[in-house]
Amino acid sequence: MVMWCDENQMRRPKNLISQELIQGLQRRRNDIGLVFLAGHLMTLLATGTLVNQAQGSGWWYFALFLHGVCIVHLFAPFHEATHKTAFASQKLNTLIAGFSGLMIMIPPQYFTMEHAAHHTYTQHPEKDPESIPMSGFFWGYLYYATAIPYFKGVIKNLSLLPLGKFSSSEKAFIPERHRKTVVRETRLMVVFYICLLVFSVVFQTGVVFWYWLMPRIIAEPLMRLIRISEHASCEWVTDIRKNTRTTITIKPVCWLAWNMSFHAEHHAIPNMPFHKLPALHQELAPHLEHVDNGYLASHVNFLMKLLRKQFFPKTATTL
Repeated sequence: MVMWCDENQMRRPKNLISQELIQGLQRRRNDIGLVFLAGHLMTLLATGTLVNQAQGSGWWYFALFLHGVCIVHLFAPFHEATHKTAFASQKLNTLIAGFSGLMIMIPPQYFTMEHAAHHTYTQHPEKDPESIPMSGFFWGYLYYATAIPYFKGVIKNLSLLPLGKFSSSEKAFIPERHRKTVVRETRLMVVFYICLLVFSVVFQTGVVFWYWLMPRIIAEPLMRLIRISEHASCEWVTDIRKNTRTTITIKPVCWLAWNMSFHAEHHAIPNMPFHKLPALHQELAPHLEHVDNGYLASHVNFLMKLLRKQFFPKTATTL
């Protein structure tokens, strides 16, 4: 049984970085967020054009996947906007959270509170609503990587939340005073999706399916692997130096993820603007226990540990 351990150690790096430096890094800006957003949307336009041009060729499947990668990475601006760190303007944060939430089918208000609980109880086996216990087992890892559990959760939320039905775990992180907002928000999302369905049927077009849903479905497993890498095989303790992983990756991937590969740094100071995370990494890197060179290396390491745990339990290390 996994136990969450409070080692009475620091949960935030206040004793590692001067307060003056932290304050200097925390200035939020609209221009950088708009540049990242514009680049992301232009990339989506480019990959969508590639899907269109590649129809009828063997490259079409690759184009669909590439377009899907850009779509699922709309989680990055969504995540930053719900943290209120994507832009200095709170109106912009709200607008982009709403837009990107529609594209990835996650209600912003719901996610904001779920994610706040994740930051408060990172790696707690019961209180962290975003923990992935199944990733600690070989078959569970493979199952989660298919994105099937994720899509089941999306369907559940869009089916039950509009009816005002909250699970006991959801009631734990969504205060009663906010539940009406979540219900209203998810109802509006469902109405939007129904309108898209009606549009597709009336005009007999597959645009919504081929340029949004299908690419999203086939690329979502990649996002699940990224999400696994953020905390998998890290210690179940409160110390952010031990419970979260930073992955050093190539610049295009880092850019598409809005620097969220610097995940331990994000957990260290959740309200740090995304464009300052690389600078924060320079300060925190010597103190972090989990810094991997690339997602591929991380997952090869995970799989080796899980295979030993599955088939050679006597020699396996604890995940």
